[in-house]
Amino acid sequence: MAEAGQAALAALGQDEDQKRVSVVYADIAQAQLQLGDVTEGITYARRALEAAQRTESTWGMQHLAKVEKALAARPDYAARELLGDIRATRLALGPSPA
Repeated sequence: MAEAGQAALAALGQDEDQKRVSVVYADIAQAQLQLGDVTEGITYARRALEAAQRTESTWGMQHLAKVEKALAARPDYAARELLGDIRATRLALGPSPA
């Protein structure tokens, strides 16, 4: 799964596609969490969040919604911390366009 995600990231251009990076990372994170690899899932979710923050991507934040649900069920500190960061970023970016 990580190889497919890395291939997708490599295919993205350096300029206009940077907002999509957060989406790819979020999708990888979701897959890793579903497979039970919490450490990798959190790592990719953090990358997705950082990319969404950097590009102010509401699309990336929408993709992180699935990750939020998976993280909400996790009792570990890293998951809870990331969940708080995702929620804070969502508030800072404001509502997504309808």
